[in-house]
Amino acid sequence: QGTQTVVARVVDGKAWAFTDFQIAAGASNFLVIDCGLTPRQAGRTVQRLWEIETYRVAALLGLPVAKSIGFDLRGAEEQLAGLMDRICSSRSTEDEYAVLDELTQLAAEVEHSVARTAFRFGATRAYEAIVMQRIGELREERVEGFPTIRETMDRRLMPPINTCAAMARRQDDLSGRVARNSQ
Repeated sequence: QGTQTVVARVVDGKAWAFTDFQIAAGASNFLVIDCGLTPRQAGRTVQRLWEIETYRVAALLGLPVAKSIGFDLRGAEEQLAGLMDRICSSRSTEDEYAVLDELTQLAAEVEHSVARTAFRFGATRAYEAIVMQRIGELREERVEGFPTIRETMDRRLMPPINTCAAMARRQDDLSGRVARNSQ
């Protein structure tokens, strides 16, 4: 698989930034060509690029969590559907109490899942916001024939971010449905 070089003129055209966002030997490489930056602008530009990469990688830590809970959520959703079928077909208060007991257990499992993942998903959203803020601060200009840093983040970072957000919404939705059905 070939890598795609990302190129942008930054800081109102006072510098060029090049990268491929590939990690090699434990690091990503950036090339910044100074075309008239002040020392402060040079330092802030390099710092912003470093932060974009650091927070991009940190934001991706939520993806394995999202993938792992996807299977659990599917099982819990199926279990909830089965419990609702059992409520409709219950013939006695003992049947209803048994279903309520299982609903209570399911609620505890779902809430445990939410508690276990809320920090990671919140951190993912926060890191994504920092990445996008830092990209904005670069004041990128497109170089014909190359993707910008923002376009690359939209293509590579946003799908995992959206997956984490979807799993968080799915957890919240399931939690709400379990609570409503427990009533």
